[in-house]
Amino acid sequence: MGAGLAEQAAATFLSISWVDVIDILVVAYIVYRGLLLLQGTRGGSVIRGLLIVLVLLWLSSSLPTLNWILSQLLLPGVLALVVIFQPELRMALERLGRAGILGVRFQRVEQGTTQRVINEIVDAAEEMSSRRIGALIVLQRESGLMDITRTGKTLNARVSVDALVTIFWPNTPLHDGAVVIRDETIIAAGCVLPHSEQPGLSVATGMRHRAALGLSERTDAVSVVVSEETGAISLAVDGNLAPDLERTELAERLNRLFEAPDERSRFLFWRR
Repeated sequence: MGAGLAEQAAATFLSISWVDVIDILVVAYIVYRGLLLLQGTRGGSVIRGLLIVLVLLWLSSSLPTLNWILSQLLLPGVLALVVIFQPELRMALERLGRAGILGVRFQRVEQGTTQRVINEIVDAAEEMSSRRIGALIVLQRESGLMDITRTGKTLNARVSVDALVTIFWPNTPLHDGAVVIRDETIIAAGCVLPHSEQPGLSVATGMRHRAALGLSERTDAVSVVVSEETGAISLAVDGNLAPDLERTELAERLNRLFEAPDERSRFLFWRR
């Protein structure tokens, strides 16, 4: 009997074609990316709730009344998934659009421009940190931020330390909002950002930090935050917040995100 099972298993293994292997790998990758999108969101709790309902539905097959009640919960649960996962689905579609089918995109990096802008932002963040001036600086990447810039005042000014410090100086008209930078230009100031919906955020997390996280959950933009209370500098990207950064570490992270200025045009692979 053991030999028969071994022969059957061997025959099943040999019958697997390369198409089946590709099919399995594609499905596994889609499930993996889906789980990454669910990590740290409200959708994870809904998924667990639906799984519990499915298990109870299977266990209650001999109890018709309970089984009918549980079956009626499935459709509202699926509709709830679509509503709750709207930000995650939007982010996934934006990433797919930026990366293309194969996850490869071509990006031209202008020498000198990126490094100059990064140096100005780092210098401004350091100066505002030493003076305890709160700031929220958004650096646009591939995702369009027109909806965000429309909420603020259009500037179209060159990025500089003086311009950024002046905008965020206390009691000035635009100091409470966010600055949006595209390439080497301050597009708008005083912009309103969506706040983060992450569960379990600390009560001590300030409004600027919540706004920076909220934007990073919906777009690929990078946000530099300077705390008005402590002067600490943080960086928000891809739904994560890196707090208490020193000048060198902030510059290194920004250079990695926007590529070093001495790099030539090259292919860049989609990175989370």
